[in-house]
Amino acid sequence: MFESAQALYAVLDRTVQNLQADESFAKRIAWANVSVAFCVTDLDAEYTMTFRKGEVSGAAGGADGATLSVILDTATLDAVLSGRTSGESAYYSGKLRLRGDEWVAESVAAYVAGIAPAYKAARDAGD
Repeated sequence: MFESAQALYAVLDRTVQNLQADESFAKRIAWANVSVAFCVTDLDAEYTMTFRKGEVSGAAGGADGATLSVILDTATLDAVLSGRTSGESAYYSGKLRLRGDEWVAESVAAYVAGIAPAYKAARDAGD
């Protein structure tokens, strides 16, 4: 899937850029104030996306200061962010762990429908 943490970061950076250009996603997160760190265990990588008042940003690292940390491997990350698997399903099957409030996680899970097209386009652009 991703041969290195840097390859993952490049795809997630492109995902954030795609989301920044998506006006409908900006409306969806108009009242948001949350940061989500993806801690990818098999790459020893962290990437944090911040959703704040209609704006999206992202950067490598930042898990310690994130509202929510999602701990998973690259295959699960790809399945969740592409919309093939729900975060809830991955959580209950033990493929994903959380640090932070489960209610916040449920709120953020609603963003995946908007993230999935941006992620898939970013991932496919890297091929």
